[in-house]
Amino acid sequence: MQDILQKLENSYSKLSAGQKKVAQLFFDNPSVIAFSSALEVGKMVNVSESTVIRLTQKIGYKGYPEAQHQIQRKLAEERFYADQSGQTENRSEDQAFLHSLLDADIANIEKLKQSLKEEDLLRVVDIISHAKKVYVTSNLFSYGLGHLFTQWMSMVLDNTEMLMQGDVQYYQQLSKMDESNVVIVLAYPRYTKNIIETVKTAKSQGATVISITDSKDSPVADHSDILLEAAMNANLRIDSFTAVVALLTSIMRFVSVKEHEKVSANLERVEKMYEKKEIFYRD
Repeated sequence: MQDILQKLENSYSKLSAGQKKVAQLFFDNPSVIAFSSALEVGKMVNVSESTVIRLTQKIGYKGYPEAQHQIQRKLAEERFYADQSGQTENRSEDQAFLHSLLDADIANIEKLKQSLKEEDLLRVVDIISHAKKVYVTSNLFSYGLGHLFTQWMSMVLDNTEMLMQGDVQYYQQLSKMDESNVVIVLAYPRYTKNIIETVKTAKSQGATVISITDSKDSPVADHSDILLEAAMNANLRIDSFTAVVALLTSIMRFVSVKEHEKVSANLERVEKMYEKKEIFYRD
């Protein structure tokens, strides 16, 4: 971290008044820089997003993302070596680091709360309820989310399958798609060619495509009937899908309310099998 701060110190006298405000934030609380966008940083010190970006370029980075990744890495290294050496000082700074990580996820959930319209969610649930078959597909790194969502939907509605290129059933599933089917796609950076191709094919077969993605500029947007936005972040280059999980959970809860009788009957049936096979530990 010291090398980054040294670059700022060496360049400080040549910075504009706005850039000096950003630099001071670097000095005072680098954790905030590490986990906030250039726009958010600018708002904190009352300067424009471009002022923040120009500052990072002035100290030798191609742009804000490169500087941010460097700060994230340096902070992680400092905390790792501090833990390894048994250092216990600066716990308050460690707590600030943790809070910054969690605040980034909280901000994404807040963004979802402000942008997600209940009527859009009701429309999605209505389409799912009337579908003959629901398919769920996802990118490489969001596969776990897709699998979780598919398992729950399959259990309570008994009509949902995972749709993944490379699976032995993939082309068979595509060939059977028509207007009675729905494809729910989880598309997040880095977008794979496979997911785009799957969505295009599903759309051409007549299926309704519901995309859950990070932006209206996502490459699946042009092939979607409904697009729901839920932001993710990649702090320390580890993808965090907290807001996406919140959105999927909201869909599942709305489905549970709308299809209460069917959901209750299917869950009761599964629960009886759990009991019969003594699946769960009892004290």
